[in-house]
Amino acid sequence: MSRNLSSAPPRRHRTQAGAMLLEALIAVLIFSFGILGIVALQAQSIRHVNDAQYRGEAIYLASSLIGRMWADNRKNLDSYYGSTSGDGYKAFKDAVARLPGTTLSGNEPTVTVVAGPSTTSSNVTVTVRWQLPGDSTPHNYQTTAVVGQQD
Repeated sequence: MSRNLSSAPPRRHRTQAGAMLLEALIAVLIFSFGILGIVALQAQSIRHVNDAQYRGEAIYLASSLIGRMWADNRKNLDSYYGSTSGDGYKAFKDAVARLPGTTLSGNEPTVTVVAGPSTTSSNVTVTVRWQLPGDSTPHNYQTTAVVGQQD
């Protein structure tokens, strides 16, 4: 008894219709999450670079103010730099204004001049504050120096 194979009905195999499309969509989803992670990492990196730049500017401004104080008459430091009405303080405040958020209340720079360890010196403390957009608290840099001669 021989069977005619050509007359037998064709067998239908179950195929995985759309499996390749599903795999492609999952690959695109994984790739998208990776790209989003890289973008977030880049945004954080830029934020840290900006913060480092502003911190460097604050250090430069405070150090240059102390350098000017060394060049000026030590007896006039408090009136010229220490008070908010002195011309030296006003110029310093204008220079610090290039940092973001320095015009916000409480973020103004401060310069404190008090008697030093000797009669011919003064202790100077300079504080610079800035606040990046989106930050809830200000950043600050503070430095202290003895200006004048020690006995």
